[in-house]
Amino acid sequence: MRLSRKRSLLATALTLTTVAIGALAVATPAQAKAPQSASLVVTGDADDPVTEGRSYSFATADGDGFNVWGTANHLTVQVFDPPAGPWTIDLSAPVGQPLTVGTYTGATEYLYESPLPGIALSGNDRICPYGQTGSFTVTDISWGPYGYLERFDATFEQRCNYSTGSARGEVHVANPPAPPVLAVGVEVATTGTIDTRTDEVTVHGTVTCAAPATVYVEGQVAQARHGQRAVGLVRAEVACTPGEPIAWTSATPSFSATPFRRGDVEVSANASSYDTTYDVFVSDADSATVPLSKG
Repeated sequence: MRLSRKRSLLATALTLTTVAIGALAVATPAQAKAPQSASLVVTGDADDPVTEGRSYSFATADGDGFNVWGTANHLTVQVFDPPAGPWTIDLSAPVGQPLTVGTYTGATEYLYESPLPGIALSGNDRICPYGQTGSFTVTDISWGPYGYLERFDATFEQRCNYSTGSARGEVHVANPPAPPVLAVGVEVATTGTIDTRTDEVTVHGTVTCAAPATVYVEGQVAQARHGQRAVGLVRAEVACTPGEPIAWTSATPSFSATPFRRGDVEVSANASSYDTTYDVFVSDADSATVPLSKG
C-alpha cells in the first residue's frame, strides 16, 4: 500500500504576485520590459519647464523604444531612445492602494509611500525644478501574473511648482493576453529495486508539465534499520513535454556508513523548472514509502 505525501508550491524569483483589481499585492517592482505596443503624447504651455510649450509624440509603431515597469501601486512608462533624451511618465496611487480605473486628483511629486497620488513627467533631460502637482485618469488597466501588464491607458496633467503653465498628455500600453504560468508535477512510483551486489537502489516516477520544459528532479532515499540509517540521493533531468507523464529514474548508493538492504525506503522527490516568461521558478514535490525488490 502506498503512503504518499503530496504537496504543490510555486517559488517566485520575483515577489510581485498576481494583481487582482481592488486588492494590492506586494510592492517590489517588476523588471523593465518592452511592451508590444505603446504610445506617449505630450503637449505643454509656454511656461511649462518640461515641454517649453512644444508638443511631442512617440509610438512603437514609429520605431520608438519603450520600457514599462512598476508594481500594483505604481507604474512607469519610458521612451528611452529620443535623440534629446528619454521621456518618462510615473503615476502612482496612494500608498497601500492599487492603481485602478478612475481619476486621481491632488497628485504630488512624491511617488512612493505617500498618502496622496503621485505624478512625475520628465523629458529631454528636463524636470520640474521645484516639484510638481497634477491629476490623472486611468481609463483601462489589466494585470496578468507576476506583474505582467496587459493594458494601460491614462491621461494626465502636470503643473510644475511656481509655473503658470501645465503639461498634458496621454499614455497607452498594450501587450498580448498573459500566457499561463508554467506548472510542473512529480510522482514517486511505489516500486523500486536494489542491486544486492552493490547495494545500489533504483527508484523512479513521472513528471508532468503544462509547457515544454527541462524539469530537474532532486530528493532523497532513506532507510532506517536497527537504529542505523542509510541515505542516498535522487537526481534526474527530464525533457518534459505536455501530455502524457514522462518517466524519470534515479540510482544511488548509500552515502552514509550504513548500506541499503531489501525492505522499505522513504523516497522524497522535488521537481523544479524555470518559467522564462515570468522569470520565476516553479516546483512540485511528492514522497512515498517504496518497497525494494531484488534488481
